[in-house]
Amino acid sequence: MVKVMRTHVEIRIRLNLNNGKTLHDILRQFARKTKGWKWPSKSSKEYELAIGCSAGYVISDSIEGFDPACVAIANVKREHPKSFDVPNIIAVSGSNLTMEQYNAIGLAFAESFRRFLRQSDCDGIVEICGPEKHPSDIIKGSKCRRLFERYLHCPSWSPSSMRIHPSDIEKLDAFICALFRYGADVSADEIATYLIVDQKWKPADADWIRRRIQTGLEIFRVDRKF
Repeated sequence: MVKVMRTHVEIRIRLNLNNGKTLHDILRQFARKTKGWKWPSKSSKEYELAIGCSAGYVISDSIEGFDPACVAIANVKREHPKSFDVPNIIAVSGSNLTMEQYNAIGLAFAESFRRFLRQSDCDGIVEICGPEKHPSDIIKGSKCRRLFERYLHCPSWSPSSMRIHPSDIEKLDAFICALFRYGADVSADEIATYLIVDQKWKPADADWIRRRIQTGLEIFRVDRKF
């Protein structure tokens, strides 16, 4: 496997919302105390209502070299009410952001929000994953990663190969079994992106792998309940 993969930065925030404070209270305070950031009250409330969980926006209009952008913050994992992610960053103009633009704006927000938390009475932390990911970030467990690498080293590792052999599929399925057995936190979408970007696979082949991983894990979950 190659050393790194470029990907969209992932930002996770943990907030201790004490004394009845809400996410909107924190974002309002952040925008008031941090130069170059605004909190759009109306659109934040509309966004929160639309997705049905604690959520909001902040807008940056002073990152050098970039047009204003809207950073979404949301409690996407309902079972962890103190945890928030940045599920998307969107240009205010509606134009699509390149990965480099997305990452630059995301990292600027994470740095500003982290500084705000240190300097205020708000208790929280900001964690960043990416934009460069090592193979160990994509498949964290060494046993699972070793099985995946074994599959990649098959003589006919591409699903569209005319020389594909049942033993190659068996190696992939052994990797899927390991993911389930060890409870690995792995994204099939991220593996597919890795195969396309770094291993130069055809998108159709990578999608085949993605679907087999997802289907295999779903079958295991049903079997456990059966």
